[in-house]
Amino acid sequence: MKNKSMNKTFFAALLLFSPAAFAQKATVLQSLKKYNVSEEVLNTNLRANLEKYSHEVQRTVTVNDKDKVYISTFDPKKQDPPQWTLVSVNGKSPSGSEQKAFTKEHDTRTDFKIDENSLKVAKDDGSQLEITYQYDPTSLDKEHGFLKDCLYTLHINAKTGKLEKMTEVNLKDLRIKILKVTKMTTLVNYRYIEQDKVYVPTDSNIELVIRMLGNELPMITSEKYTIK
Repeated sequence: MKNKSMNKTFFAALLLFSPAAFAQKATVLQSLKKYNVSEEVLNTNLRANLEKYSHEVQRTVTVNDKDKVYISTFDPKKQDPPQWTLVSVNGKSPSGSEQKAFTKEHDTRTDFKIDENSLKVAKDDGSQLEITYQYDPTSLDKEHGFLKDCLYTLHINAKTGKLEKMTEVNLKDLRIKILKVTKMTTLVNYRYIEQDKVYVPTDSNIELVIRMLGNELPMITSEKYTIK
């Protein structure tokens, strides 16, 4: 019985590294090469490229048709933290709790990895190249574990060879801390800075539908990134 159990475990391990999984990644890389697309598009943290530049972020959180606008700035020339500054909330100086939440968010560093078994060419019609993937659950921290149940799509202009946007959609209901989320969609638009050979986001939009006490509450968070 012990040998049979070990054989099953060994067979399961082989499946994780099956030729089909390697073939899927190879197909994706071949598609990128065909359109002269940099593999940098597979970097899951392109937003970090913004930190090469002084920039401003305008975040608008909308709940029940009421907006809350946060203005923050980043200065890479500051030698000592914090390089981030929360300038205002709805045009006023931030409260202590708002500053604390902002500092905690920007002190958190993530390094999410793509599950290479999930990489797939979803569309390739000579005009648009779409690549889908999910995150490797082992790369997610406890706070972001729900992201394993989301599907990401890279939308690439095959004629220019440039990434235009990334979209995300949940595949099942999500539990985000104490909240049950029935819908989560994300759109991030990018531009390519030719001089520095990097992608940076220009704007993003995250839409959540939260189920609470039998009701559904929509929440939208949009951000605009302006390099100074």
